[in-house]
Amino acid sequence: MQWDKVKNVLIGILLAVNLFLIGSLGAKLWQSWQRVDELEANLRTLTAGYGISLSASFELPQDKVLPILSLDRSRADEEAVAQAMLGDDAERTEREDGTVRFENEAGYVEWRADGGVRADCRTDAEVPADEEAALQQARQLFSAWGLLTGDTSLEADDTAVTLTGTVAGQPVHNRTLTLHFGSEGSVEMNGLWSFGTPYTTVRGSGVFCGAADALLEFAARAEAGDEIRSMTVGYRLEVDGSRRLQLTPTWKIVTDLGEYLVDCAKKTIIDQEN
Repeated sequence: MQWDKVKNVLIGILLAVNLFLIGSLGAKLWQSWQRVDELEANLRTLTAGYGISLSASFELPQDKVLPILSLDRSRADEEAVAQAMLGDDAERTEREDGTVRFENEAGYVEWRADGGVRADCRTDAEVPADEEAALQQARQLFSAWGLLTGDTSLEADDTAVTLTGTVAGQPVHNRTLTLHFGSEGSVEMNGLWSFGTPYTTVRGSGVFCGAADALLEFAARAEAGDEIRSMTVGYRLEVDGSRRLQLTPTWKIVTDLGEYLVDCAKKTIIDQEN
């Protein structure tokens, strides 16, 4: 009987402790939500001062720390894609700047040292009648060329189809390939692409990507009248001082007038050139 009373007391104590912890956690979550709401309200006021508005659906993303990553250029993968597009008889030439060009009667594929690619070749593909047909044909071609993998996705704009993909689980905002369908089965492809697994070469805790800081810096430099719809953290593909491919932490800000990239460390708007 005495033991039953002790057990009831212990159970009561445990329940009280659990209720206290749940209440404490709930209060912290409520305070966190309040801080986010207050911050977003303040950001709306501050961006309005620059003539920039935030759309009603805009949500401020969480801050994140991302490492700077490096990639080795894979000439073997570049050649494999070129041969899949043109055939094994394509002639290979390389320029002093690192550009490699494959060419035969079917067309050409040209890879630059910075990951840029241009191609124009003949296929059996017909000019697609609509976006659905363009997506279907592009999926078949990208798959046959070895470019369509589990971490890639396709998006159509009329009959132009763009391939994007993640690296190290993060989006790379300027790593895209766009396919255009021409007459008589010809297709053109251009964009930036990379192969292989990235790695870190710089010791440190990574680059802090603060959403509010990037948003305000963009608002201060953007043209008045823009409406910001969303922002996403990820990487951009570029060449470092050693001419090595590098993934740099970067925000992508989408407005009603276009898409912009903002460097996480420098908080500057990046000129986009392919």
